[in-house]
Amino acid sequence: MQEGESIIRWGRVIVAAVLSEVGVIVALSGVLIAYRFVLARGRPAAAYEAFNATASYYFAPFAAGVAVFLAAFWACRRLNSAFIPNGLLVGAFAVILTAGFLFTAKPEDRLMYVVSFGLRILGGLGGAVVARAITGRG
Repeated sequence: MQEGESIIRWGRVIVAAVLSEVGVIVALSGVLIAYRFVLARGRPAAAYEAFNATASYYFAPFAAGVAVFLAAFWACRRLNSAFIPNGLLVGAFAVILTAGFLFTAKPEDRLMYVVSFGLRILGGLGGAVVARAITGRG
């Protein structure tokens, strides 16, 4: 590493965090579309709304953890060192991108947002640890 060079790959961290949130949206949309058009066609609108609320509540936090894991792995896979800080920052930026939802959520839904934020941080850590293990560096 040269003088003045950051061990944090800020561009990759930010892109990975944004991509992880896009991944959550795509995954959740896939579940909702599959339910509506494949698994439960022809049901009343209220049934879809109820499923959407339940699926979003339970599936989105899990999807967020997985998406951040994959994004952090991508961000860290070519590093030679500082895997953990880079991975944790991917998770932290993913939390920052979605933190506003906590304040607009119904009080009974706030716990799940906190769980989701924790899963994002753990996903970032996990992605970094796996990247470090696979590359054998750091």
